[in-house]
Amino acid sequence: MPLVTPPEQLTQNLSPAQHRDLQQGNVVLTGTAGAYAVFSQVQAPVNVVWQVLTSYEQFPDFLPSVVASRILEKRDNRIVVERKDRRKIGWLPIRVKIVTENIETPLDRIDYRMLEGTLDEMSGHWQVAAIANQAADSNHTLLVQTIVAKASMGPLQPYFYEVFEAGLTETMTELRTEMERRQTIS
Repeated sequence: MPLVTPPEQLTQNLSPAQHRDLQQGNVVLTGTAGAYAVFSQVQAPVNVVWQVLTSYEQFPDFLPSVVASRILEKRDNRIVVERKDRRKIGWLPIRVKIVTENIETPLDRIDYRMLEGTLDEMSGHWQVAAIANQAADSNHTLLVQTIVAKASMGPLQPYFYEVFEAGLTETMTELRTEMERRQTIS
């Protein structure tokens, strides 16, 4: 069993208001200008959260902005994934293609970095941690994504960050929805 980071340590930099928002079921986004952390409590055990987080080729089924996702290479705990997303900056549609290297530490963490793609830079990690203090019979998990993403957008740079931030919150919400859906059918 891997050593896991306690949820309290993952959320130690959140303000009291952000802690309340998180406990009330809201997705919490912190950071600016391409460096972010996104937090969510999921009403599902760690194994279900992990199963959804690592179902790379099924992302288009439950993440609406993902139009295609496929595993290019898998060796031990290293998975290389190609993903195509579609979003809009105002009225301008943007297409993003990225190939990421994902290093999995089962039921704990996924470190990722962009190997190639339409962004200038992207790296970060996902972490999952069981939350034991909700209720005696409860299975809740804290899901945290940290990410650094940069793209040269010229005069559209502020809009890139705006769209990116909204996309992070939407993706976390959609992941949580799928995780909780799978929990109810298992």
